[in-house]
Amino acid sequence: MEGWHVGTSWSSEEGRGFPHYLITRPEPTGFAAPYTFFRNGEGVVAVFCSEGAARRYLGSLATKDGWSVRAFSAGELISLLFALHERVTWVLPNPSPGVSPAKDGRSSPVGRDDFVVSLLGR
Repeated sequence: MEGWHVGTSWSSEEGRGFPHYLITRPEPTGFAAPYTFFRNGEGVVAVFCSEGAARRYLGSLATKDGWSVRAFSAGELISLLFALHERVTWVLPNPSPGVSPAKDGRSSPVGRDDFVVSLLGR
């Protein structure tokens, strides 16, 4: 997990965890599908520690209508990542707006399973 650290922005001292923010779009089934992109052919989901960061990133995307920012508890996010296990391999914490996630030198993708373990451990 080089380049990524679990800190207070990802979990509270009490272990309940702050919300995480994703860019999502509701599907006809009621499922909130997250915005994903591909890096080396593998699915990546961007996860933000603040609503403002997620909104700035959403504003930098050239997307069709229907995308919005949604808060997820740690438990909801774990469930979502398990549901997407065949589509998503990586989690990218706090990517920079307007920068291609594949070229964002500030953030490094974290393996989905490592990210889930970090959420469970807090």
